[in-house]
Amino acid sequence: MPSIVKPTVTHPSLQRNTLGLTVRDYEGALSTLCAGCGHDSVTAALVRALWDSSVPPHMVA
Repeated sequence: MPSIVKPTVTHPSLQRNTLGLTVRDYEGALSTLCAGCGHDSVTAALVRALWDSSVPPHMVA
């Protein structure tokens, strides 16, 4: 099953970290998992922590 890609539209008022990236730069494809599994909550927390820490997205595996 192919991943569902999010649109690349970004609002100009989104905050940027010290690398000049927005939270959207850390997000991947839309989740295909059920809403009740908690995957989206865990992913959102990881994305926010990596953005806050200014970890370059290519350094995350």
